[in-house]
Amino acid sequence: MSKHYKVSELSAATGVPPATLRLWEQHGLIMPSRTPSGYRLYSEDDFARVHQIVRLRSVQGLNLAAIKSSLDGSALVAQEASSDELPTSRLGHEIRRLRKEKKLTIVGLAELVDVSPSVVSTLERTSRGASVPLLRAIAETLGVTVTQLTASSVETREAVVRRGEGRELPSLGKGIKIRELASGPRMMDCQEWTLAPGAGSEGFYRHEGEEFIRVLEGSFEIEVEGLGLATLNEGDAMYFESHRAHSWRSVGSKPCRLLWVNTPPTF
Repeated sequence: MSKHYKVSELSAATGVPPATLRLWEQHGLIMPSRTPSGYRLYSEDDFARVHQIVRLRSVQGLNLAAIKSSLDGSALVAQEASSDELPTSRLGHEIRRLRKEKKLTIVGLAELVDVSPSVVSTLERTSRGASVPLLRAIAETLGVTVTQLTASSVETREAVVRRGEGRELPSLGKGIKIRELASGPRMMDCQEWTLAPGAGSEGFYRHEGEEFIRVLEGSFEIEVEGLGLATLNEGDAMYFESHRAHSWRSVGSKPCRLLWVNTPPTF
């Protein structure tokens, strides 16, 4: 059975006061179940949702109405997503393995990436609850890239990769599919990304290197530090230095497909 949290336990684990959790419930942001005696019980999905709300408030500065709209959009993406889009257990296993290699405790890793220990614990146990910026921070702390953290050791080194071929990486979130077109000890990390409507990075992140994006289908919105906000449609491209903080999402009613190249492979 999945774990359930009392309001006091959820508050202690997330740092959100009980009064705020009740306010969010009144606005329909979270919907805990109730015991026969009327006490609130929060599921692991509620736990992850609270962290989403915190990120949307602190990183993007959204108000409660905008947060609800964003979460409702994510829920539609989740309903449409097939089971193979969900994170695999390998991610949590790999984080735990690398953390122990670095002789870090869960608390130690949480402090280094500026999240609560419960977030790291949940991620290690279930491979769920991480945004792209959080995975980037964890990967950097553990001395690997996000691709190395999520993918198997098998590399894609063929000179010619036919349509539909290439290694599919574990998802970085609901509505995000990544197919690797080239990997290994090379100067470029080449990937094809497919994003469901509304799927995005859920915040800003940065890393070393440079990157090139070309939209193959749909529409893509990206904000880059120092360059501003841009909407890229089919055929549009963008090139920028990866040390600039960047955040992105798929916009419009149709899926978005991208060619995404990082050099060197630092994502």
